[in-house]
Amino acid sequence: MTAPAKTDWDSYYQKPYRTASYSRAITAGELAGMIARHAAPGLAVAEFGGANSCFYDGLTRRFAPGRYAVLDNNDLGLRKFTERTGGGRAEALRADVLDFRGRSEFDLVFSVGLIEHFSPAQTLKAVEAHFRAAKPGGLVIISFPTPTLLYRLTRAAAEALGLWIFHDERPLWLSEILPELEKHGDVLESRIIWPIFLTQTMVAVRKKAL
Repeated sequence: MTAPAKTDWDSYYQKPYRTASYSRAITAGELAGMIARHAAPGLAVAEFGGANSCFYDGLTRRFAPGRYAVLDNNDLGLRKFTERTGGGRAEALRADVLDFRGRSEFDLVFSVGLIEHFSPAQTLKAVEAHFRAAKPGGLVIISFPTPTLLYRLTRAAAEALGLWIFHDERPLWLSEILPELEKHGDVLESRIIWPIFLTQTMVAVRKKAL
């Protein structure tokens, strides 16, 4: 079986998906609500797969993090983020989630739409990296597409119209990564985001304290 073509992230950062502004606003609201329920302001934040983060502005306004780092291996996206934010509390760090060697130094580690672009084994490795970056007792939030009927119908329509660009996206159910999550922490809540049509599961986990 031929492997699907990889998503062209350079093209994505140059010209985001046409429905991105709608879905991002909804996802950002869900993300902020989950953070508010389980974390405190002033925290150190790491966003895996953030590159030119669409969440940075809203999260920094609401939670005033002391540090906000995006970790990605896409140079174009990282450069755009640096140009947009001008540094300060914002950091663009080149890192590969599948080979993350950083320290446990963040109060909140999250990703939106990242772990589904890998094989099942790599997905678990990416999940583990979130916990490696989080401090003991820190909060990890991961959001990923989930193959509900609504997702499958929406994606099929986009593919039929030639509009689908996330060729290596592999939607998954929470059950696929739940054992890995529970190995590292306690699941606080999970929810499926339905209004974006390409349904996503968002899950919050408290990393185990030492």
